[in-house]
Amino acid sequence: MTRYAKQTLFLGNSNQQKIENACVVIVGLGATGSILAQWLARAGIGTLHLIDRDIVDITNLQRQLLYDESDVGQPKALAAEKKLRAINSSINIHAHVQDLVPDNAEHLLAHAHVIGDGTDNFEARFLINDVSIRHHIPWVYNGAIGSQGMVWPIHPPSTACFRCLMEYPPEQSDVDTCDTTGVLGPVTGLIGSWASVEILKFVIGQAPQSDLVRFDQWTNERQFIQAPSIRCRFCKEGITEFLDTPWQIKTSSLCGAPGVQLRVNPSRNLDLPHLLSQLKARKDSNWKLTPLFIQGIERKIAITIFRDGRMLFRGDILPDIAQKWFHEVLG
Repeated sequence: MTRYAKQTLFLGNSNQQKIENACVVIVGLGATGSILAQWLARAGIGTLHLIDRDIVDITNLQRQLLYDESDVGQPKALAAEKKLRAINSSINIHAHVQDLVPDNAEHLLAHAHVIGDGTDNFEARFLINDVSIRHHIPWVYNGAIGSQGMVWPIHPPSTACFRCLMEYPPEQSDVDTCDTTGVLGPVTGLIGSWASVEILKFVIGQAPQSDLVRFDQWTNERQFIQAPSIRCRFCKEGITEFLDTPWQIKTSSLCGAPGVQLRVNPSRNLDLPHLLSQLKARKDSNWKLTPLFIQGIERKIAITIFRDGRMLFRGDILPDIAQKWFHEVLG
């Protein structure tokens, strides 16, 4: 009996071979992304690329099934890679502790046969959609909030693209998140599992579901929403404005806790040991170095500086003050 015997009985040897030759990129390794990663590793996807910018937090453990208490404080991508290697040592797994931004999106995604959406924000999804349009790569949109979940396989020009449904990202204040609404762990498991099946369909050349599926497990509602039949100008004309956007620095408030996230485009490759020596010379600060980031406290604000230039400020700080600190330290 081989590892994939039961799966091969259903799919056949030729389809199993397609799975073992496939490359899938998963963007975001939170609640649904960690489910995607597990199922695809167990299915034998030949190469998995895992992209996530965040660190495992104790509040993640209620629903993010790849992690346990020993992973708290570790980058999700690295923790996920370690767990998946223990699950299936025969596949290639590559972890990327990076923020998906216009400067690196094509480099990180364009080699994939299929892209799995495990993100928690619309900005990343619009970047994925642009890469999908430009390189004709299928991807599977999915998400969960409260007791609701959605799944929609996308492959322009064969299907509508994400912008056929939603032309521009909604304002952050108009979108519920798990930090404002909460989320049931089992719902994220259902969504991630459903999306995993759709990814496998793309891999072997099976037609995926055509509808956007939405369900609410608490109220037992089910909806199959027909995709737009008229293509938007973005996928018809190959317009990829999110990939081509010129922004350099963005700040946003952290969800569920006081603080600020600062993101940079293009991403940087900081010399962390050199930066540490500069930071230690600052007043009222205390810093420690890891291979991927520097963490410290300055004037009661906890700060994490990642190698790619992204920063997390946890505490009572305004976005403009965080940006001023960034320029003061990095120029």
